[in-house]
Amino acid sequence: MVVSPDIASPTPADLLRDMRASVDELTDELVARIVSAEQDYADASLLTPEQLRSACRDNLSSMLANLDGTAPVRLESARDAGRMKAEQGVSLAALLHAFRLGGRLIWEELMARSDGRASRWLLDMAAQVWALVDVYSDAASDAYRVAADLRAREDAEARRLLVRTLFADHGANPPGAADAVRAFRIPDRAAFAVVSIEDAPSCPSAESMQSELRAAGVDSVWDTEVDGRIGLLWAGTAAALDAGVRALGRVGAGRVGVSLDFGRPGEIGEAVDQARQARRCVLDGTAAATRYDSVPVPLLMIRQPDAGQLAARQVLGPVLALPSADRDSLLATLEAWFAARGSTTAAAATLHYHRNTVLYRLRRIQELTGRDFADPVHAAELYVGLCAHRLLGAGRD
Repeated sequence: MVVSPDIASPTPADLLRDMRASVDELTDELVARIVSAEQDYADASLLTPEQLRSACRDNLSSMLANLDGTAPVRLESARDAGRMKAEQGVSLAALLHAFRLGGRLIWEELMARSDGRASRWLLDMAAQVWALVDVYSDAASDAYRVAADLRAREDAEARRLLVRTLFADHGANPPGAADAVRAFRIPDRAAFAVVSIEDAPSCPSAESMQSELRAAGVDSVWDTEVDGRIGLLWAGTAAALDAGVRALGRVGAGRVGVSLDFGRPGEIGEAVDQARQARRCVLDGTAAATRYDSVPVPLLMIRQPDAGQLAARQVLGPVLALPSADRDSLLATLEAWFAARGSTTAAAATLHYHRNTVLYRLRRIQELTGRDFADPVHAAELYVGLCAHRLLGAGRD
């Protein structure tokens, strides 16, 4: 009886050399598995099939060459894949899963091609395959994170430039302004307003204000300034826009100035100036947002600060020259009297004083300034002088 010689078992080098020769077929299989298993790859609109196939082929070829001992570990293909996936919007989890799928494909091919005749070295090879997958995955992850951080910085800078363009004079850069309007999905026509908010410890984040406004039916875009925030608000109706403005007065921000309403994005630049001026007209402690068209006298003061300071000195000079305690009590009484529309009783209730105390202080102001409260012209001068002092005094912008 003739005994047939044993069929020689294939060596790892033989199997891996065969796999390298059929790397194109293996690549097609790996691409099909990745697309089937990971929706990220199917949804990534920027990642082309050619790019995915090229990355898979490069990494398979590199890993097989290392496993068969013909080349050292070269991680350029893994790093390139990590950078590309970050730039194309594929998630890191999907990237790492793709490497695991590649490792599994290599292992399955080794099992199938050995036909069960090389079990001992297959166990050793399994450890090599998965160790190599870890090395490639780590390299790809590191490159992915670096690229993702760079992309995030570039995206943030691009958004910052768009926001700055949005709040600038649109006539100076029409194409850039049009791009910004489209980027933030701002309608061509709506009820618009710009708000300027003082930077204060209690000022909420832009995200909080957006949420508050959205609940009122108002959309918004925000930018950070040196001394606060500037925001563009828009809604379908003027009534909804007014509700949004009132909502801003409830979120604990500092002084808030609001522009005139307008109907087209091209008017944003002028509205920014109006909102900033309106904010400068807000007296400390005022909770409600101040609209540009509601403060004509304070607007005159901030536009002509030299004239305003002169008016304060001419009208209230003797009062301002008093010791600080006397000066502040008289000015507080004068401000309360104007806020109460000339009612001494209401002013006394606001200040928690007796009405006679208010009358006494008003008479003293009259004696010091020579202005008679019963004379409308004199009363107007006192109001102008008080506004100028409150708005243009030390510590105000």
